[in-house]
Amino acid sequence: MDVLTFTSTTIKSLAWPTVVIFLVLMLKKPITEIVPLLRKLKYKELEIEFSDAVAELKAEASTSILDAGTPTTPETQPQNRLLQLVNLSTRAAILEAWLEVETAAAAVASSFWNKPRMDTFRNYAKLGDYLLQCKVIDTKQLEIFNRLKELRNKAAHAEELNLSKNDARSYVELASALAAHIKAA
Repeated sequence: MDVLTFTSTTIKSLAWPTVVIFLVLMLKKPITEIVPLLRKLKYKELEIEFSDAVAELKAEASTSILDAGTPTTPETQPQNRLLQLVNLSTRAAILEAWLEVETAAAAVASSFWNKPRMDTFRNYAKLGDYLLQCKVIDTKQLEIFNRLKELRNKAAHAEELNLSKNDARSYVELASALAAHIKAA
C-alpha cells in the first residue's frame, strides 16, 4: 500500500465520525435548550415520560382530589411507611401506593353489594368506572385513577427504572390522597 492509498483510506474512514463530532459541538447549545422540552426520549424513555405524567397528575390532583372535600386527618396524609419505602426502592413504593388505591376501591365497591371485600373487584378492569357510576369519584378523579394505574403498570413492567425519589414521592402522595378520598366515601 502506497502513501496516497493509505491517506485516502484513512480520510474515508474518519470522515463521518469527524462530521458527527463537529455537528454535535456546533449544535451543543441548541440541543441542550431543546432537551428539557422533550416529552419522550428513546433512551430511558420511561423515566422522562413518567416524570412528566406525575407532574401533570399532581397539578390536576390539587383541584380534584385534595380540594374535593376530603377531610384532613392523619389517614389522608401520605403514609410514612410508603415515603420511607421511596428511599429504599422507588418501584416498590409505587407498587405499594397503587395497592392502597386498589384495595380501597375494591373495599368500597364490595360494600355496595353488602358483602365483605371481594377480590373480584380488585381484578375488575373497569373498577374506576364502577366507582364513578356509584358516585364515589367524579370524572376528574376517574382520569387520575386511570393514569395512576397506567403509571403503575409502566413501573411494574419496565426492565430498568431509574426514577427519581421526588417523582416517586409525588406518586405516593397522589395515590394516598386518592385512596383516602375513596375510603371516605
